[in-house]
Amino acid sequence: MPDPTNPTIGYFTVVQDDRTGWTGGLLILNRSGRPVEFQCTLPVRPSRAHEILFGTTMRDHLIGEVIGPMLVTKCRTPLSLLCCDQIESLSLNSQGNVPVALVSEAAEGDEGPITNDMLTGASQVALVNATLHVPLERVSAVESLAQHFEDMPDAIEPFERIREAIREAQSQIARAA
Repeated sequence: MPDPTNPTIGYFTVVQDDRTGWTGGLLILNRSGRPVEFQCTLPVRPSRAHEILFGTTMRDHLIGEVIGPMLVTKCRTPLSLLCCDQIESLSLNSQGNVPVALVSEAAEGDEGPITNDMLTGASQVALVNATLHVPLERVSAVESLAQHFEDMPDAIEPFERIREAIREAQSQIARAA
């Protein structure tokens, strides 16, 4: 259970690389934006049979049903809010008590412009320099949490920290091999 006097914010993303596979990262920050915990997966490489069976839903499956739940379960720090930059991550909303929000500005790099018709049943909440898309039933909770993170310097940049940490981990593995 998250501590209401000391909320945390998690950032989750998945990096797909043709050479290494799909690697997820989860960065937990305190209210001033400093790291509290970081988790990442080993690369997940679906077999050819998986690619055939899952077809166009492979990305949804890996991000929202395999990698995301695995990282959230491994997390030792109680999460108050989980931010993501991939629409497929929003399925994590149905898997726990932590509100999951799509950071519009971070998602638009891969997804293109995020429009309200893409996210039915969602509303927008401001967080520092970002717009969060949040399920309607979680809006008041996320608005309340967002007030605790006003001192965070940037609500978009943590995704780049995760991607950079994943690249570093992959390069260390490659050097060790």
